[in-house]
Order: sequence, then structure tokens, then C-alpha cells
Amino acid sequence: MAENSTQPSTAIHWSPTPGRRRSRSHASQRIVRREGKPLIQATRFAASVMIVAERIDIKALAHLPMVAQSPLMVRLPGAGVAAIFRYGAVAFFADEPGDREWLMASISPASSGNGDPLAEEKATIIIDVQAREGPVGNEIHIHAADRDRLQLLAEVMSKAAMLSFQERRSAGEFDRIEPLAQDLADDGRFSVRSRDLMRAVGNMLLSEHRLTSRAEVMDKPELLWSNSHLEGLHARLEGDYEIIDRAKALERKLATLVRTAETLLETVRYKSSHRVEWYIVGLIVIELAVSLYGHFAQ
Repeated sequence: MAENSTQPSTAIHWSPTPGRRRSRSHASQRIVRREGKPLIQATRFAASVMIVAERIDIKALAHLPMVAQSPLMVRLPGAGVAAIFRYGAVAFFADEPGDREWLMASISPASSGNGDPLAEEKATIIIDVQAREGPVGNEIHIHAADRDRLQLLAEVMSKAAMLSFQERRSAGEFDRIEPLAQDLADDGRFSVRSRDLMRAVGNMLLSEHRLTSRAEVMDKPELLWSNSHLEGLHARLEGDYEIIDRAKALERKLATLVRTAETLLETVRYKSSHRVEWYIVGLIVIELAVSLYGHFAQ
């Protein structure tokens, strides 16, 4: 009879190594507190955006002291920085006397078209690590003047300035076209050159192109894809400047202007073709009259 042999069971002892796994709350806090090296040392400085041209060739500015790309950010001769956009906007942060003149002279050879000095956005930047990041009146509170935050501020403020620029331009087009439409509604006649209407249509189509293609007003900034911790700041800035609402309203206004100008242009063409038809009829009548006169004269 075989004897039953019993083997002692081996006990498994597990002792977790402390510190290997971070809690979700600690990880999220680390992301929220992510801050880069400050580009500006001051805790309070001015920010302003100007539309200096209709287009700037960014590739031709490689000689400038670059701080960051997309958008291009350069170091000013003083203690500040500036961001340059291809749709003609330039954002200044903590600029000192002479900085703007230096930068304008540097980018002038790469610029084309006229800007609008009245389409300007201004704000005061406050560095406060305890405050909630975002706009408060005419001030914008941020935790640090690092590259990512300044680029984001430049993106939003430049879009707001571009919207102001296009809103002012569309208002001028409305002032020119509205009397023509009113004359057409009153007595069915108006006086204008077709070339002027075609120029107006072209200007409005260019405005739509600048908003959707160059400025990408309603698109999410590319830097947010790698800096998700700044999405809250971006949402508050975008809401304060009413970027989406203003862009949609401007698109509707431009679409109305284009339809009105095209209708007036078609009316001018119809009148011209109708007049040509009468000229042809008149020439035929004259030719018949001459033929009949020559026939009876013989």
C-alpha cells in the first residue's frame, strides 16, 4: 500500500513597491501645472495686435531671431516678442519704443497689400499662478508667459483683429452696394459700371478666402493638439472675443453681398445685351431702308 506523501504548500507573498503607480489625480495635476520657460520676465505687460498688410510671406523672414514656429514668433530688440501671421496680423507682447519700427522695417519687403491701423486688439497680460486663466475685462490672466501661452494668445487676438478688419471692409462694400439695390427696387434702374461691380465681387470673394483659408478663423489652433492643458484657456478667450459668432455673422454678410453684387452685375449685362439687340434691329432697319431707296430710285 503506497504511502500518501504531502508536500508543504508554498505561500505567495506580494508586497507592492510604493511610488510605481501614480494616481489619476496626481497625473492630472502634473499636466495642469505644465509650464514652459517664460519668454517675458515681467508679471504685467501690454499685448496688441495690428493688421499691417493683406499677406506676409513667412518664409522670407528666416533671418529674424526666431523663438517659435507655427505661428512664427520672433524676439524683439527689447524684452518682448512678436508673433507674425501670413494673413497680415502681427501680435506684440511687452514691446518697447522702437520695437515696432524695427519689425515693420524687417517684414516690409515680405508684405503685400494694405492693412488697417484701426483694426487693432489690445489687452493687458497679468501673470498670476493662483488666478484662473482667462480674460477679466481688458486683462488676460495666465500662469506663465511661456511660448505656448503667448502663441495661443497671439492666435486668438489675431483672429479677432482679422474679423474687425473684414467687418470694416464689408461695411464699406455695403455702403456702396446698398444705394444701387435701393434704386433697382424703387424704379428698376440704376447707374453703375460693370467693372466696379466685378471689383466688388472680387473683393468679397477674397475676404471669404482670407477668413477660411489663410486665417482659419473657426479652426482649432494646431498647438492645442500637443497642449491639451491649454484648451480651457483657449475656450475662454474664444468666447470672450466672440470669434465663432462673429465669423458666422461675417460669412452670412459676405454671402449676401456677393449675391447682391452678382444680381446687379447680371442686370447690367442684361441691359447691355438688350441694348445691343436694339442696335442690331436698328441697323437692319437702316439697311432695309437704304436698299428700298436704292431700288425705287432706279
